[in-house]
Order: sequence, then structure tokens, then C-alpha cells
Amino acid sequence: MRTTILLTMLILIVSPAFAQKYISWEAEDFNDSNGTKFEIFEVPSDQPGNAGEGVDDYTVAEASGGAFIGSANGTGNDGGDWVKYEFSVDADDWHFWGRVIAPSVADNSAYWAFDAADGDVASTNNATMNIWDFFEAGELRVNYTTDWVWFRLNTRDGPFEGTELIQHGDDPVPVELDAGEHTLHIAHREDGTYIDQIFATTDVEFDPNETDPQTAVEPQNKLTTTWGALKGEF
Repeated sequence: MRTTILLTMLILIVSPAFAQKYISWEAEDFNDSNGTKFEIFEVPSDQPGNAGEGVDDYTVAEASGGAFIGSANGTGNDGGDWVKYEFSVDADDWHFWGRVIAPSVADNSAYWAFDAADGDVASTNNATMNIWDFFEAGELRVNYTTDWVWFRLNTRDGPFEGTELIQHGDDPVPVELDAGEHTLHIAHREDGTYIDQIFATTDVEFDPNETDPQTAVEPQNKLTTTWGALKGEF
């Protein structure tokens, strides 16, 4: 009994230090969708290139979870189709990333919105919807590739009061989220753009291109996790 009481007290004392710092999910594990332009592809997956942009046909040989989403070149752009993810976080400033293939200037973007009503989600850039660009700036276009790259969530011009979320830089702007349930919609913009994973962290310094985020994501608020950490402290 004394051991049980001591363990309970230790958990109550130490648990605040185990604040949620990371969340992650597979792009194909969306909670809802609208339209047919977003497909789920299993690897290996042969994809058509973009002749107009000098991109040859290629094969996506690897993906987390063995699958990814997007629409093949030739499917067409925009359309209002979307996928929706439901998730829960602690109140904090969150930095979102996506593992993406963006092989050319014509295959390098999607729309997104947090906590939007389904009926407000569209393939347009307005007060609700934002454009998420991948290697859009002219000096970055030499980096186009048919390999997976992690991109920080960014927006061209809203809805952050004119402050731009940037992919790279010394002072990236976070997404401020209250504690509780949230949604992320990703709406279709350009065919030939593919998404494998979504990752978010409260650590502004964390770069998933340098450290595999799977090593960072751990079960939260679990007795086994807390007790394992406690054992390492004593």
C-alpha cells in the first residue's frame, strides 16, 4: 500500500513535466473527405511526371505506413475536394510540418484551414483557406525533387493579420491552438502534389528533415510512459 501511495504521489508531482510536445499522423488516416481527387496510393506507386516542367515519370518506392495521398498529374487542379483530420492538443504554440513530394512549380501546393466548417472549405485563397506552398520562392525551385521532403506549414497571405507563416527562417510563426479538439482540412489545389505524414511540435527548433519525428512522438499521459520516465530519474 505504501508503494502504491508513493507511486501515485510521484506521478502527481512529476506529470506536469510531461506536457504534450509532439503529435503525428499518417496522411491517409483522414477522418472525413469530400470529392474524389485525393486518392490513397500504396507503395511502390508509379506516378506520371510533368513533361511541361521537365519531370519524368517516377516511382514512389517508400512511404510511412506504406501509403500516401494526392492526385496524379492529369487529374486537374482545384475542384473543392478535401480531407479532414481531427486531433487533440494542449494549449500552446504549435509548428506543423508535412512530408511532401513536390516535383515542380506546377505540382507544389495545397490549401489548408484549421477549425473550419466543412461547408466553408474550398479550393480558394480567402479569409478561411490558405495556400501551403512547397519550394515556391524562386531561389528554392532548384530543390524540386521526387523524394519526400518535410515542409513547415506556411501561408501566402492569411489569416494571420498579414503575418506570413514561413517555411524557413529564424522566427517561424506558430499556429496558436487552445486545449482540446481541433480539425485540419487540406483542400486540393495542384495535381502531382503528394502528402505522406503530418507532424506538429511545440519545439520551434525541431526540424524533421534533420531528425526522424518518429523518434520524438511518444504516448502521452500513459502510466507506462510516466513510470518509465520516473525510473530514469531515481
